[in-house]
Amino acid sequence: MNVEIAPVVERRLVALPASAEFLRRLDVAGIIDELCPVRQVKHLTHGQVVEVLIANRLSAPAPLVRVGD
Repeated sequence: MNVEIAPVVERRLVALPASAEFLRRLDVAGIIDELCPVRQVKHLTHGQVVEVLIANRLSAPAPLVRVGD
């Protein structure tokens, strides 16, 4: 009998949906994108990246390490 154990990472959303809705209502991405335009070749806008970083800090207040990774 072979038993396979797979690692499982569990993370609760906690306040992530609420903070995402709050950031959308404030139009954080729209405001930042107006002030900091990006080139045509892009994966994400500056505003989207800032929204993700803010939502991450609100849901997991530990210091960010290796954001680029």
